[in-house]
Amino acid sequence: MRKVVLMLSLAVTLVGCSVYHPQAVDIPLINHAGDARVDASLALSTFILPDVFTANVTASYGFNNWLAGQVHFNFGGDNYYAQLAPGYYYPLGQKSVVECYAGCGYGGAARDNVDPDNSDNATNKYNFSGHFWLPFVQGNIGWHDLTKANIDLAFGLKVGGFLPDYTYRELDGSGNEIASETLDYTKGNLLLEPQVMLRMGSQKIKFNVRGGFAWLSDLYESPYNFVYDYLTVSAGVTFCF
Repeated sequence: MRKVVLMLSLAVTLVGCSVYHPQAVDIPLINHAGDARVDASLALSTFILPDVFTANVTASYGFNNWLAGQVHFNFGGDNYYAQLAPGYYYPLGQKSVVECYAGCGYGGAARDNVDPDNSDNATNKYNFSGHFWLPFVQGNIGWHDLTKANIDLAFGLKVGGFLPDYTYRELDGSGNEIASETLDYTKGNLLLEPQVMLRMGSQKIKFNVRGGFAWLSDLYESPYNFVYDYLTVSAGVTFCF
């Protein structure tokens, strides 16, 4: 029981230092020239306790009978991320399609755990900030407009290089940096990010839910001050044109 309490106490401290979360990017399932999707959703990410809430927008378009493109942006106050990716799509039949996108993302995060009403207590005072680049490829496979409910079901896998530049600073009771407790994190990571999506509704407006999981190859081997959220769930609406 004591170990459980200690783990939860540590989690409360660490969730303020999340440097990455799985991105709630739409899996569009583009299947013909002129096919367009605009997706808007709200997402919640978690390490052990939920700690990142974001608003997300994705726009996707089929330029011809094989070329697609996608742009995505999300914002959560002290978290932000954007990506741009051209892609290739290939219908496998009337109801199924595969997609492959290659692109680059840029994002960042910042936290300030200083309580101005408790300036004499130096416990757990810190701030951190930074950004990252994320070149990636992503493959999607899915089925669209199934049954009278126009159900879309899709699976995606993003593989990328997480290239961070973050700095963590511990502060004394006066809010000054403690030089010996300043940590930088710039080591590149392999990122694996699978995702699953379900949409349903009319042919023009569909409601969606998504779940995404992230794995970074090095981050848990870094100083304990840096962690990432491993799970993101989102819900929203997709407009089809």
